[in-house]
Amino acid sequence: MFWKKKKETPQAKKRTKSKIELLPSTLKRDLAQIRGTSSPVVSFGFTAGSSTYNINNVIRWFLGEMRSTSREAALHNPIARKYVSLSVDGVVGSMGVYIKPAAEIENATPDELHTINKKLEKLFDRWSSNPERFSLDGQMTLDVFQQTLEKVRCTDGEAFVRIHKINGTIKMEILDSARLTQMNNQILSNGNFLSNGIEYNSNHKPVNYWMCAYNPITYTYDATNFDVIPASEIFHYFIPEAMGQERGIPDLIATSKLMEDLKNFTEASLVAKRVAASSMAFITNGQSNTDTVELNEDQDDLVTAKYSEFLEPGAIYELSSNQDIKTVNPQAGVDRIHEFTDELLSQIAMGLNCTKMSLLGDTSNASFSAAKLSERMQSTTFSTRTNALVTKVLKPMYLAWLKNEMLNNSELNLSFSDFDDISTVRMIPQKPISLDPLKDIQTQVAQLDAGIKSKTQVISENGADPRLVFEEIEKEKEIVNKEVTLNDETQPEEGNNVTDKRD
Repeated sequence: MFWKKKKETPQAKKRTKSKIELLPSTLKRDLAQIRGTSSPVVSFGFTAGSSTYNINNVIRWFLGEMRSTSREAALHNPIARKYVSLSVDGVVGSMGVYIKPAAEIENATPDELHTINKKLEKLFDRWSSNPERFSLDGQMTLDVFQQTLEKVRCTDGEAFVRIHKINGTIKMEILDSARLTQMNNQILSNGNFLSNGIEYNSNHKPVNYWMCAYNPITYTYDATNFDVIPASEIFHYFIPEAMGQERGIPDLIATSKLMEDLKNFTEASLVAKRVAASSMAFITNGQSNTDTVELNEDQDDLVTAKYSEFLEPGAIYELSSNQDIKTVNPQAGVDRIHEFTDELLSQIAMGLNCTKMSLLGDTSNASFSAAKLSERMQSTTFSTRTNALVTKVLKPMYLAWLKNEMLNNSELNLSFSDFDDISTVRMIPQKPISLDPLKDIQTQVAQLDAGIKSKTQVISENGADPRLVFEEIEKEKEIVNKEVTLNDETQPEEGNNVTDKRD
């Protein structure tokens, strides 16, 4: 029966102790990294305890991580992005390095040499300025090719160019450096060895480049399937940091930690400024019954009231009895932010081997002499990289084009026995805009008067052809002389047109 049913005794709810969860602190992690055992210098701070004395071993283990860090910084960090643009503008320029043939055949007359150089220059310009003929994908001309190549070198530390010979034409292609995996090290049966993805002979001379196969659907590289490309078809452009270095190291690695610190400090400063510009309010409850605690009361029923309102200007709110509002106006600020950022920017500029004025593009509080000195220092750095670009890419590219043109173009009528004399070429980099062009001209005139330079050298440094300039000057002189002669002939002499009128 229902009256015999046992009554259920209420069970007391178990109270669970609240656990305090600690949020992950980046500051604590950074302090632990500074206080702990620091990694050796040769490992570039990417790991600890893996000391080595060979730069190629460091490249083998950390090149992939360094490349990813540099690419991310070039996309998201404004300083890194500015540096890449600065390097491209200084090394290559908007028009690129101009390649001008300058053949020097011993038995040829000056007129014949001028004809040959003019014909070669015209053919090379037509090839390099046509994207369909110049690049494999039909999207790059010579100037865009140079700019892209320098961007890749700044970000990845190295750039690979493959030259294709298709139907009697030369086409250029830029390869992704990630295709050349640095983990593919082995000894081959022919006596050669693979190191950082490059096959070398016993003299440490590159023989083949083992590029990973590319999947255009998944945008990935297959590390088990390789395209073996002969070294004669690859131009490897990088700036070596040590003797025997096999792969390039990104420029941004030396300052990656400094740029991250500056970014974090700037974000923290912005948060502090936002807090200082904010206003908060707290509602206090002065009821007496809040001081009485019921021990038998269920703890789950005790809920702290939460308010989330925005106090608009001119608004009037009615509070309950015994309630009050207390406002808090934070006054936190950031002290010495300029000194801290200036020190970090100075170290970043030193790590990137450029002046702080050039890196920031800021000329405030800069004198004319300081700006001119900064321009000279930066020009020296860019000239070194331009020379590496010419030596490793542009000059071999021109030689390959010239050989192909001599084989397939019978109109040139050039002999391979004179190839060394015919292949002479002048690389003319884009001249930067001078801060004081008048003084530069006065310096060149003084050098001409002192006999230190010739007019041919001055014209060549400006990127023009001395022969054409001299011819144009002579033509202008002839035109001026003809005009003077015509003016003298048409001017009436005194007394010739005087007629005496007699009755």
